[in-house]
Amino acid sequence: MPREIKKAVGEVGRCFKEAGLKPGDLLLLACSGGRDSLALALCARICARSMGLLLTGIVVDHGMQEGSGKVAARAAKQLLKMGIPAKVAKISLDPREEKENGEEAAAREARHGALKREAKSEGARAVLLAHTLTDQAESVLLDACRTPSSSSWIGMEKACLRDGVLYLRPLLKISRRETTQICREAGISWWDDPTNGREGEAGSDLPRRSRIRSLVMPELEAISGGGAQAHLAQFASMHREDEEFLDSLARKALGGASFSLPFSLPSSLLSSLPRPVERRCCRIILKNFLDRRAAVERQVEAFINLLDKGRGEIFLASSLRLCVSRGEVVINLCNN
Repeated sequence: MPREIKKAVGEVGRCFKEAGLKPGDLLLLACSGGRDSLALALCARICARSMGLLLTGIVVDHGMQEGSGKVAARAAKQLLKMGIPAKVAKISLDPREEKENGEEAAAREARHGALKREAKSEGARAVLLAHTLTDQAESVLLDACRTPSSSSWIGMEKACLRDGVLYLRPLLKISRRETTQICREAGISWWDDPTNGREGEAGSDLPRRSRIRSLVMPELEAISGGGAQAHLAQFASMHREDEEFLDSLARKALGGASFSLPFSLPSSLLSSLPRPVERRCCRIILKNFLDRRAAVERQVEAFINLLDKGRGEIFLASSLRLCVSRGEVVINLCNN
C-alpha cells in the first residue's frame, strides 16, 4: 500500500475508533467529486470493510455552475465504482440567506441542510466530511480575518455534533498534496471546482477562501520555507484545547444561570473574573440571545466596556437591550 494511502487509512481508522463506531453502523460520505472527497471515499471504504461498517454516499448539487448536474452524476458513478452506493441531492439556495450573508454562506447552509436530512432519513451514525489539513490552515486565516475573537483560531473540529447529527473530519492531518497523491496512486480522476481558483490567480470575483488558497497560502509556504500549513493546523488544535479549558471555567462561573427573558445576574460575578474568563462569560451569555456568531462577537467588547464602567446599555439584535446598572446585568426586550 502506498505511503500516502497507508497514512490516510490510519487517520480514518483512528477517527472511526475515537467516535465509537460499531459494526453495522451506517456512515454517510459527503462527496463533491474533488480530490479530497474521493481520497476520503477510498480510505473510508477500506476502513469500513475492515471494521464491519456500512458506507453510503451523497453528492450535493448546488446548481450554481453550468454543468453541475453532470459533475454530480459523475461523482456518484465514481463512488459506485468503488463499491459505495450513492445518490445526488439537488438543492437550491435560500434567497434571504444569500442576500444577508453571501452566496458562499448560503451554499454552505443549503449543503448542511441536505446532509442533515439525508443522515436522519437513512439513520446514519455519522456524516463524513473531507476537510484536510490544508482546509484547516485556510480556515484559521480566513476566520481570523473576519472575526476579532480568540475563537477564530480554533479551526474545525475532528468530530462535532450539530442539529443532532455527528460530523467527522478524518483527514485533518492529511494535506491536499497528499490527497492528490492518493488519487494518483489509485488511478482516480477528480474534478477541480473552478471557484477554487489556481495558484497565483487573483480574481476579485473568487470567494475569499479561494483567494487565500491561491494567493496567501503559497506565499506563506514560500516565506516559511515550507510547513506553514502544518504549523497553522497544529496551532489550531492546540489553541482549541486552551479555549475549551477557559470555556469550562466560564461555564462554571455562570453556574446555574437561566438564559430566559428577562435575564439578570450580578455584574460583580463577571467583573471579578480574570479578563479571559470574563470575556468568555460575556460570549456565552450573548450566544443565548443572538443567533449569529458575527453579531455576538461585535457585542462582546462592548459588553466588557459596560462592565468596566459599571453602567450603560447596548442594543442587541432581535429588539433586545443589554443594560448594566446598580450592580446588575439585565437583558430584556427594548419595549419593557
